[in-house]
Amino acid sequence: MIELYHWEPVSHSARVLICLQEIGVDYKSHYVDLLEFEQFAKEFMAVNPFAQVPVLKVNDVILTESSLINEYLAETYPDAGLAATDSLGWYGTIIWSKYIDYNLSSSLATLGCLKYLAPMLNERDSGELKDAINAIPVAERQPGWQMAADNAYGDEQVGHAERKTELAINRMEGILADSDWLVGDSYSIADIDTFAMIVSLQDVASEIVNRDAAPNTFEWLDRIADRPAVKAALATNTKHETGKAFVPGPEHSRWG
Repeated sequence: MIELYHWEPVSHSARVLICLQEIGVDYKSHYVDLLEFEQFAKEFMAVNPFAQVPVLKVNDVILTESSLINEYLAETYPDAGLAATDSLGWYGTIIWSKYIDYNLSSSLATLGCLKYLAPMLNERDSGELKDAINAIPVAERQPGWQMAADNAYGDEQVGHAERKTELAINRMEGILADSDWLVGDSYSIADIDTFAMIVSLQDVASEIVNRDAAPNTFEWLDRIADRPAVKAALATNTKHETGKAFVPGPEHSRWG
């Protein structure tokens, strides 16, 4: 039995939701509302003590980290054609996933929280919000929430996020000038993992991620967005508009 603990179809949760739709495997959905701090509830932290989604539970085995979950799914269900069939192909997939995680995860978190989360938190009762942040049991996560509550994103931090986004887009433009896909000659988890980031960055970093600046990337976005599995995954939003729901993650403590 497969169970997925996830939030809205954005960023890391979107990666696994898309992959599961592409594979066509049945799974039980557990919605974790990150804006209501459900990731810090005892019940969820018994599943993942690091208080992060997505989490894939296969029978009694717990899998975390979205890119690694998708590697597991692609290799477990080879008929879906999402995995490399040779060792060099896997090497390219893993290298690309690491590059995207290091350069886009923290950038998307910063820019998404700046545009959507900070104004949302500004509308909450400040005392209740302060109590909720102070009660977060994972100490490294409190500063990120406090930064969003204070809307304290400085020019240097935002500029760093934008620079890393531009570097990634320029690299993608070069690859996609000669190929329809990011790794190898077919659609794969490398494309899924990256799409889940870029589809939101085109909104929160529109001066960098737009059709004029990145025509090859947008043709690639269109190809993926038109896939039935991707449409189905992105339509699974529960409480918030797809692509406009963000929370601080652990990315800055990992990669800056």
